[in-house]
Amino acid sequence: QRYSTAFEGMSLVAGDGQTTITGPVVDQAHLHGLLDRVRDLGLELVSVNAALTHSPPASVRVKRK
Repeated sequence: QRYSTAFEGMSLVAGDGQTTITGPVVDQAHLHGLLDRVRDLGLELVSVNAALTHSPPASVRVKRK
């Protein structure tokens, strides 16, 4: 909940000590911006998964503090 404004436009789902952030990533610059936010918030990046099609969207998984 506390990170929802940092990842506006994305869906955040918490569970098992990790949060999955899912949503559209329009280009490489957008992806780098999201990764910078993960770093700036001090979150541990667990994985990044890209979808080859437009559905489902890419997701980023991070460990919660």
